[in-house]
Amino acid sequence: MAADETDALILTIFMRDLSAEHEIRTSIRDEDHPLAKLRHLDFRFGRLPSGQSLEDVLAKRPVIKKVEGERILFYPPTFRLHSMSPPSPEWAYALCGIRAYAPTLLEAEQEALKMLRGFGHLAG
Repeated sequence: MAADETDALILTIFMRDLSAEHEIRTSIRDEDHPLAKLRHLDFRFGRLPSGQSLEDVLAKRPVIKKVEGERILFYPPTFRLHSMSPPSPEWAYALCGIRAYAPTLLEAEQEALKMLRGFGHLAG
């Protein structure tokens, strides 16, 4: 996965969704998986063996994507910036001091990349 956290996460979400939709077991085993705590994953009916959702495991930190020297931070729906804030039903993303939301990680990545290209045009 070339150490790209967002690509790794997208593949992980795909495997989770495949497991849930077809009510099957899927597994990911990758010692080089860029998300350190996700080296060995098993999904049964879309859930981890512990019964937790993938988002429960991801809620502790943002996923970072580096593009053109800029960092884009992606926050899963269960991530809470402050302990008292309610979880968002959407993925949050932040770059260049701006935070926005999208329904899915793929849409958040797409919108963040559009914003980054726009900022590049402004700087040029």
